[in-house]
Amino acid sequence: MGLPRFYIPPNQWQPSSLALTADEARHCAQVMRKEAGQEVVVFNGNGAWARTKITSSGKDRVELDLVEWGESSAPAVSITLFQSIPKGSNMDLIIEKSVELGVNAIVPVFSDRTVVRLDAKDAVKKQEKWQRLALEACKQCGQNWLPQVSVPVSFDAAWRQLPAHDLRLIAAIQEDSRSFKDTLAAVRVRKGEEKIQSVLMAIGPEGDFTPKEYAAARGAHGCLPVSLGSIILRVETAAIFCLSVLRHEVGG
Repeated sequence: MGLPRFYIPPNQWQPSSLALTADEARHCAQVMRKEAGQEVVVFNGNGAWARTKITSSGKDRVELDLVEWGESSAPAVSITLFQSIPKGSNMDLIIEKSVELGVNAIVPVFSDRTVVRLDAKDAVKKQEKWQRLALEACKQCGQNWLPQVSVPVSFDAAWRQLPAHDLRLIAAIQEDSRSFKDTLAAVRVRKGEEKIQSVLMAIGPEGDFTPKEYAAARGAHGCLPVSLGSIILRVETAAIFCLSVLRHEVGG
């Protein structure tokens, strides 16, 4: 079993004077009962990590001595998950698996058929919860790049907030949608030697996106429709499937 992992925000990351504070210190000292002389790993969510030795342990601050440190390379391809929020706790699972699969950004969306509805205050609370889940997933799986989870917004608002991408895809059940293999092959032919550096993957809710939303995604927002096969997948399965294929096919 590896060393326990803790998070130090980038603005507090100083390899010469590393320390855990607030919730991370309490978790280390009181929950995991780590003491002076024991080793832990810390990371800053931007690729940097360090193996350290505890010099003092308290509920508000845990002082650390640097043993060794390094930098994890950023994924070669930045993947954004544009995810219509599913029912129940399925978004929690999607967040966790997205981290494991190396996603860079997660954009939760209220589409027309989304069952979950939140006011502005609750949307912020939900984002904070999902960001914490992403952090915990990073700790568990050894991921040193922390993806950013956006505050959930409407379908139209989400598109307005997004940057440009080299490739945008949308999971589709329409007859003219093509397989991942054929779609990516056509993209490679079109781009030639130009490398794909950023991809957006859009996944609908239970009941899928509406025809109007599909038209907007494919038209104004440049998404290519991809088929996930003949079997209808659950929302969380579709997200994991698409991200796995992208990670394998476009690398990173």
